[in-house]
Amino acid sequence: MQYLPRASRFRRKKKRFSFKKLGTLLTIAVFLILLFLCVRYFSLFQALKGSDSPAVWRPQENERVQFLIAGRLNNRITSCTLLSVPASQDAPIHILRIPPATLISGQADATDSLAALYAEQGIYATIDALEKLFAYKMPVDHYVVYDVQKIKDIVSEISGVTVTLPEEYIVSTEESDYIFKPGANEIPSNQIIPLIASDTECRDIGFWAEKSLLVEVFNQLFTLKHISYFVTNMGSIAEGYDSDMSPRQLAKLRDSLQALAWEDRNYSLLPGSWLASGEQQYWSCDQKLLEMKVSQIVNNIPGYDKSLLVVDVFNGNGITGFAAKTANLLRGHLFNIGRVDNAELSEFTRIYYQKEYHLAAVEISLILDVEAVLIEDSYIDSDNPVAVILGQDLRGR
Repeated sequence: MQYLPRASRFRRKKKRFSFKKLGTLLTIAVFLILLFLCVRYFSLFQALKGSDSPAVWRPQENERVQFLIAGRLNNRITSCTLLSVPASQDAPIHILRIPPATLISGQADATDSLAALYAEQGIYATIDALEKLFAYKMPVDHYVVYDVQKIKDIVSEISGVTVTLPEEYIVSTEESDYIFKPGANEIPSNQIIPLIASDTECRDIGFWAEKSLLVEVFNQLFTLKHISYFVTNMGSIAEGYDSDMSPRQLAKLRDSLQALAWEDRNYSLLPGSWLASGEQQYWSCDQKLLEMKVSQIVNNIPGYDKSLLVVDVFNGNGITGFAAKTANLLRGHLFNIGRVDNAELSEFTRIYYQKEYHLAAVEISLILDVEAVLIEDSYIDSDNPVAVILGQDLRGR
């Protein structure tokens, strides 16, 4: 009997490369990738779908978050709104409409308007200019700039949308007059630009038309009816807006816009007036009133009805006729004046106010251009909600 060497007896057979196993591994890998993409897409689709009970996107406690929402047409800003949302549900949400023709430097030069600045330097320069205008007290936390023409194209493809307005809205253009009735309005693509890109900065209904349209277009894109259009046009849709927010964050902003109610609005136009320069018109901001508006927003000061307010004025600086002069100044700002009298000498100007008229006290202090002492209380010699005691710090003015 012949014995083979141990090395020969226990020699292992070489394993052959198995294409079948490799194919199986590749199939499993592709399946897992597809499964991951499907789950991710489905969860994103669920997040982007319109909500039956939309909620406002609120910041952390004791803070406010500012959203800049702007529309552009041919690379020029056509609408601009700052939405300021508080952490507390008891504090008001502020909607500040900013005319695109707002002068940034205060001079009537086309290169200094908000629209021109955006066209030349883009969104970040525009945000910097706005934050400077607000004395850096209201930083812009998020922004979205949508393309009006792209919205028009989308509406054309999905055969129109329904926009709900709280009251009648009339828009005049060079081509025609458009009348949008209160309630539901079927908006075809040829009405998109008149609806949101016309010169309507001074009317708050323009914002409600714009926000209703954006919410409706957003929601329509993520319905099963139009999901195939969204999938095949994702690239084109992505080119239709510029934002620092992710899709889920945009959906939260959509919910915030949808949750805004006409009855609960706290809408205001950037304080100022129109200024003509040649053939151009610009919006010149009133810095004192803007300072008051910023203070109201940042400090959650409630608004008030000026027609119901009566202000008493007392002279505490010893200058004869100063109370009457100040009363006339306040009348020029549409304040109702009650008692005008003398008071004991006071080193500083004081303004007594009832709680609901805190904003009036701030406004009067700005009008007088003095760092008045604001006191939430009743003045002993006054029966009205606000009493101004003019101090010696106003001497020489």
